[in-house]
Amino acid sequence: MKLTFEEKKLLYTYGCADLELTRKRLYGVAGLTVDPDQNKLVLDFCRKLEDETLADWYDQMFYFVRSEMEHYTMMQKMSRDIEEDEDWGPTIFDESEGEELIDDV
Repeated sequence: MKLTFEEKKLLYTYGCADLELTRKRLYGVAGLTVDPDQNKLVLDFCRKLEDETLADWYDQMFYFVRSEMEHYTMMQKMSRDIEEDEDWGPTIFDESEGEELIDDV
């Protein structure tokens, strides 16, 4: 089963290792969602989770997606830290025409 990034975010936020509880939670979220596009996304994902063959390996998929999303969050934080670093930016390398690159670090 292929999951979109939005579906992975839903699973990370509302999912658990028990497939039945995850389905219940997502149907509850769909019932509370006001935005029609988001509601469609949640309901489509719920229907995806209704697949009978998923029951055997759902828990492994859940932990894999959870790990992937945690690493994604850490990479976002690291990216923000790099962008906020005063020494990092376009002025690190002076790209003057006709000269070699100069490393100001």
